[in-house]
Amino acid sequence: MSTLQDKLYALFLLDKQVRGMRTRLDAAEHRRTALQGKLEQYNQQRHELSDQVKHAQAHASTLEHQSDDMENRITDLRDKMTKVTSNKEYSALLLEVNTLKVDKGKIEEQALELLTQVDDLKERLDAMSQQITEQQRLVNGAAGEVKQHESEVGDKLSEVTAERDEAAQQVPLDVRTAFTRLAENYEGEAMAVVIEENRRKLEYNCGGCFMSIPVERVNLLFSRPDEATICPNCGRLMYLDQELKAGLGIKS
Repeated sequence: MSTLQDKLYALFLLDKQVRGMRTRLDAAEHRRTALQGKLEQYNQQRHELSDQVKHAQAHASTLEHQSDDMENRITDLRDKMTKVTSNKEYSALLLEVNTLKVDKGKIEEQALELLTQVDDLKERLDAMSQQITEQQRLVNGAAGEVKQHESEVGDKLSEVTAERDEAAQQVPLDVRTAFTRLAENYEGEAMAVVIEENRRKLEYNCGGCFMSIPVERVNLLFSRPDEATICPNCGRLMYLDQELKAGLGIKS
């Protein structure tokens, strides 16, 4: 009949197998997610550039209309100047014409600056569109890699995961909870093998943190096989490999 230590070790091996199979899949999915995030960022930037182009074009168009209105006003004033009969009235119209010409020049300068800005924004927009096209290609490639890894792992991952989950049910809840926490904290290395440094001096180390462990902990592993024994330093669940068991005269 399997002891708790046997069940824990079986769970440990299956959990490592599941994690190993998921590593490439998770890495591919992480890359796809990162590339997708970059694509969304580029799309947002393109949207902002497009809005800037529209606003600059609209503003430039408004200024051009204002310039046209001023030109029409200047034409009307000049026409009136040919019909006035007093110097005072003529001077007033001339002052208004000159003021309008100055204002019209400023508006045309602003409109020209805006149109130059529009050209620059359009160049940036074209460059961003090319970046988006390339980024979309990368996203599609990454999505293909995810599908490829899913296909390679496929049913085997589901099968081993089911075995891992079944093995977990054979372990008491409190120990299973501790195992899960340790597996998350130590990237799947929830258990650590006992390393024999010197049998005559009864010196043993933890294979996880490589710190010295008291011989009493080692004794517990074969004297109480239905109890979980942890490293006093790192807290990992400890186990004895077959070689050390044989050396200590423990029958599996």
